[in-house]
Amino acid sequence: MKQEASITKDYQAQRVLTDVLPALDNMDRALKQEGESEDFLTFKKGVDMVYNDLLKSLKDNGLEEIESYNQPFDPNVHQAVMQDNNPDFESGVVTEELQRGYKLKDRVLRPAMVKVNE
Repeated sequence: MKQEASITKDYQAQRVLTDVLPALDNMDRALKQEGESEDFLTFKKGVDMVYNDLLKSLKDNGLEEIESYNQPFDPNVHQAVMQDNNPDFESGVVTEELQRGYKLKDRVLRPAMVKVNE
């Protein structure tokens, strides 16, 4: 009974963290946009500040990013959605992360969507 309560406490943030992941994805996509106007750069800086504050808060509550780029493909944490044929990478290595994956402690909330070298 005590062990169950401990496990429940460890993972109580799982649902909230999972619900927030699409917002993180959208902010990440917004930050990858290019522009040169002063208004755009000011807006982008504000989005970056909010993104970093939110990410820090989520990490403080147990969220972990899954390492993907240049890592061996691991079906436990990666979802292969494309293949690559890049001579700069060994076979079975992730060449590109298409969508970031996240864990809560040892539980995968969402696998990383990746491109894997043949």
